[in-house]
Amino acid sequence: MIDPSLPLAALAAVVVYVVLVAGAQLLRRVRGLGFKWTYHLFALAAGLLVGARLLPEALGWRAAALLHLTAAVVVFAAFPVVTLLNRLCWVRYDRDGKRVEAPRVLIDLTGVGVGLVAVLSAMQFVYTVQVPGLLAGSGVAALVLGLGMQDQLKNMFAGIALHFEKPFKTGDWLLIDGVHARVIEISWRSTRLVTTDEVQIEMDNSALLNQTIYNFELPSPEHAVRATIGLHYDVPPAEAMEVLRKAAASVQGVLQERAPVVYLKDFADSAIVYEIKLWIREHAQQSRILSDVRSHCWYAVRRAGMEIPYPQTVLHQAVKTDTSAAVRESAAAMLRAHKIFGCLSAEQCGALVQASPVVQFAKHEHLLTQGASGESMFVLVKGGVDVRIAFDGPAKSVAKLGAGDCIGEMSLLTGDPRTATVVAEEPVEAVEIGKNVFGVFVRSNPAVLEQLSELLAQRQLANAKHAKEGAVATPEQVRSGILSKLRAFFALG
Repeated sequence: MIDPSLPLAALAAVVVYVVLVAGAQLLRRVRGLGFKWTYHLFALAAGLLVGARLLPEALGWRAAALLHLTAAVVVFAAFPVVTLLNRLCWVRYDRDGKRVEAPRVLIDLTGVGVGLVAVLSAMQFVYTVQVPGLLAGSGVAALVLGLGMQDQLKNMFAGIALHFEKPFKTGDWLLIDGVHARVIEISWRSTRLVTTDEVQIEMDNSALLNQTIYNFELPSPEHAVRATIGLHYDVPPAEAMEVLRKAAASVQGVLQERAPVVYLKDFADSAIVYEIKLWIREHAQQSRILSDVRSHCWYAVRRAGMEIPYPQTVLHQAVKTDTSAAVRESAAAMLRAHKIFGCLSAEQCGALVQASPVVQFAKHEHLLTQGASGESMFVLVKGGVDVRIAFDGPAKSVAKLGAGDCIGEMSLLTGDPRTATVVAEEPVEAVEIGKNVFGVFVRSNPAVLEQLSELLAQRQLANAKHAKEGAVATPEQVRSGILSKLRAFFALG
């Protein structure tokens, strides 16, 4: 005959197991607390312990079963306790609701500590093993084990120090021993990083603490980087520094709210060396930004007629060859087709471009800046530009121009400030016609001013028809005023 207590014990074991598992599922849904598979071992041991207590004492194996099941419950209870402690102590959520965990070393130490306490408690209070005497007797073994694991222990304590001192965190860009790398994981033994070449490196925490660490994210992600360039001794430093500053400021990724600073760094053997200090926010883009800074500086100093000298160890005579004949020929034809300069003859257009320099711009460089003074115009021969105008807020794109278009002609003729910002969308090659060149031209061809004033007057009168208020001047007054302005600007009396 079956003992009636056996079904009751089995039922109690099942009920306890189901209740504990259901409670864990409820915590998962309500608090997002996830227990691992080891929780089922704890729930099973607890259910069997409750069921065993309902068995009759007459069973010979009941006492041993209770002893072992009690020890199992104590040991397996360490797993859910560790999960709860990690959630309470080492898991946080930032303002955006993103989960932020403490370094792996603290989570692992919590698990080891709680597990050790559980095992020792089971030995001391369940199996009545004298733990203090056991620990004292194993002192020699612990000493030998400690000596053998001293490197691991050093790394572990170094990991704890890294957590509390917080010299860096996951995601920070560091400079360590000359290597730029981003932190991707901090464990109890080591720190894992990825370099700018997408190569993973792993450094022991103890060795890391002995290094000088540069953190580009602290105190803020904004930090300075530097580039150097050498220019000829004949270039005045003030002019050189202004050209380099503007070139660096035009690079995408350089902070606009903190203007670049240029220093005269050294008088080298063959050049004056300048150092450009600029601020960036994304350290991962450092190489690209510095490359663009050097590229923009090369184009800018070349347009300014400045020279980047070769090391002067060998004497040689450089012979410049004019490779811009095709560019000038194209520019003359484009100028002839312009609606304002179409009054000029082909010979006159050719003379203007022959006396004007061919200039080049890098991608993202500014050809014109809205509101800036200007006394020149550009005939675009190669490349495309974006025309941007700022009204009451940020500048907005209003037009795209390319080969055959002219920009800045009103500043050339009247000296008015630039009305738009023009940015190169690709490398640009153009002919820049300045006031000095055009002034010499109109002095030798005074009749040209009459033709230009007539065309400008027609444009102004046409624009006045669309204004909110009617024109207050007669056509003759407009023509006379424009002609007087042109004569005054070019000092023709």
